[in-house]
Amino acid sequence: MTQTDKTWMDKLALGLCVGGVVVAIGVAMLGKILGHNFTMLAYGIFVAFQIVALVLGVITRSKPLGKPAAISSGVLLLGSLFFIA
Repeated sequence: MTQTDKTWMDKLALGLCVGGVVVAIGVAMLGKILGHNFTMLAYGIFVAFQIVALVLGVITRSKPLGKPAAISSGVLLLGSLFFIA
């Protein structure tokens, strides 16, 4: 069996974690500019990005960027639950 190289997955996980925050803020600001309320859409995008980042981070937790991606996305997801509750 050949061992697969998963170095791209840890970079993707961290990128999705940070990118999810940026995209969600951008969607919310775009809705504000257009005069619409895109808050729930932005939250849905944020949660989707963070879940994917968390899964990829757990898969690549032995890599240098995998563990920080899993931890940061987990913290952001738990923190966002406090705003909903």
